[in-house]
Amino acid sequence: MAITKKSTIQAGEEILADAIIAFQESGVMVPLVTTATAPQGAGTVSFPYYTDPASSNVGSGTDGSDYTSTTTRTISKAQATIAEYIVRSDVTDLAVQSSPQNLTSDVGNIIGHELALKADDLLVSLFSGFSQTESAAGTAMTLAHVFGASRQLHAAGAPMPYNMVLSPKSVWGAKGLLQLLINTNSGSQMADNPTSQEALANGFVGRVAGVDTYWSAEIDENVSSGGDAANGVFSKGAMGMGFGSGGPITVEEQRDASARATEYVGVLNAAAIEIKDTFGVYMLVDVS
Repeated sequence: MAITKKSTIQAGEEILADAIIAFQESGVMVPLVTTATAPQGAGTVSFPYYTDPASSNVGSGTDGSDYTSTTTRTISKAQATIAEYIVRSDVTDLAVQSSPQNLTSDVGNIIGHELALKADDLLVSLFSGFSQTESAAGTAMTLAHVFGASRQLHAAGAPMPYNMVLSPKSVWGAKGLLQLLINTNSGSQMADNPTSQEALANGFVGRVAGVDTYWSAEIDENVSSGGDAANGVFSKGAMGMGFGSGGPITVEEQRDASARATEYVGVLNAAAIEIKDTFGVYMLVDVS
């Protein structure tokens, strides 16, 4: 390979700008979790958290007497090591000359979108690590599971809002969320309530049982080949996404004159980690 030019595309130039916009707009999970950036020169990111508050730490006092009991506030931390996740696209000169499309812009959008999907993939893969669960393999989702997950998060003192991220089949499938909103006494007619009407009009519902609802195609819908989807319900402090000190993503171009092509390489510098186990609930449901 004859390399004649290598340059880092600076912010503001077309492909990096398009990639950043696509990364910010395409992902589901990153805005829902705690994020942090590694300090300059560091390869790890720390997410500190305290022990849960408890009413037992509060005692009664006597008028005129010093209150001498103290409560130790323990700070723990989850530490994530930054890794590289890479995607490369080669655009030939002939393709550029023959296409009415702006291939540079298109490639930037695609690279940013794929890196955002990878960030989602890293985070939704953590759902199965939550020790708190609702439903189980071979069990279809019910609204009681959503209420149950919310109950567990409230009991753990997890701060709201709560987020539920489901697989596509868990939303639109025959055993999915929207089917739970159908009035079974009247066939295919939707139940006469605002949530069901929202589902009918939009094909989606934004909130169920006080839990904000999202979907991600990165969720495994065939866990252990059993036809079950690995969904999650969580508070923001349950998981963290750390980014490298240079920013979440970088894009470089490299000219290969002998191949008459330009290589575009996108890199996600990130790490996903569980921060506080009790702030998340694993919802494994049947979608087969």
